[in-house]
Amino acid sequence: MTTNGGANGTARSQLVHLGSERPTIEVLEAGEGAPLVFLHGAGGVPLWEGVLPLLAAHYHVYAPLLPGFGRSTGLECLDDQFDLFLHTFDVVDALGIERPYVVGESLGGWIAAEMAALRPRDVGRLALVAPIGLWRDTSPVEDLFGHMVHEMVPLLFHDPTSPPAQRMLALTELFSDKDDRSEEQIETLIGLARGFRTAAKFLFPIPEHGLEHRLWRITAPTLVLWGEGDRFIAPCYADIFGEKVAGACVKTIPDAGHMIGLERPQPYADAVIAWGSGGRP
Repeated sequence: MTTNGGANGTARSQLVHLGSERPTIEVLEAGEGAPLVFLHGAGGVPLWEGVLPLLAAHYHVYAPLLPGFGRSTGLECLDDQFDLFLHTFDVVDALGIERPYVVGESLGGWIAAEMAALRPRDVGRLALVAPIGLWRDTSPVEDLFGHMVHEMVPLLFHDPTSPPAQRMLALTELFSDKDDRSEEQIETLIGLARGFRTAAKFLFPIPEHGLEHRLWRITAPTLVLWGEGDRFIAPCYADIFGEKVAGACVKTIPDAGHMIGLERPQPYADAVIAWGSGGRP
């Protein structure tokens, strides 16, 4: 199976079986070179687009889908967030990757940070892209579960009129009382519901599980990327990560909201690639 990446190329898909009565995980991969493990946000990886093909031009990118996303199964095997973090290590181990460069966005950024804190010797390099996981009452993270899709778009995108924002907005047209949707559209809705259930299991009611107390444990060279116009998670959280993770480099990207990988893929990719080569973004 391949996942269409449009004009930017394609990604291969494989199923990784973690063992009897354990999850089976779909892993998308593309490119050659050093391994880079990409951990997606709450929206999954619906298309191989944006920053992903740019990273795959420099790395062998592995993008494991969380249980409930794509063809990944086994959500019932993960009882809490620590099961989730250790599960991701299980996937990395099953792929035969040692001390990879781990790049995580939002939900995936939280997972990546926790992985680097819990098993610091097993993460070679780290990039956290607008990660969740921290909380300040003065700048609360927006409620992912309390907004309709059309309300989320201006929170996630700096420019709600941009093509990726409009594609997300178009999903609202699939919610209808009329029985006029195609099988593909129905499958899209089912996929959204499955992914949303996964996100809710680990993020509801608020996306904070004590990560801040463990950030000092991270030893991997760490890049923190944030969109200057992020209205979902305020950019002030970038400074907290920068202060708590020893030696972290913080970079903000102008004209970008929370979905940096779709809105501003080139400066995002440039920063990740520069950091991966040991330089400063």
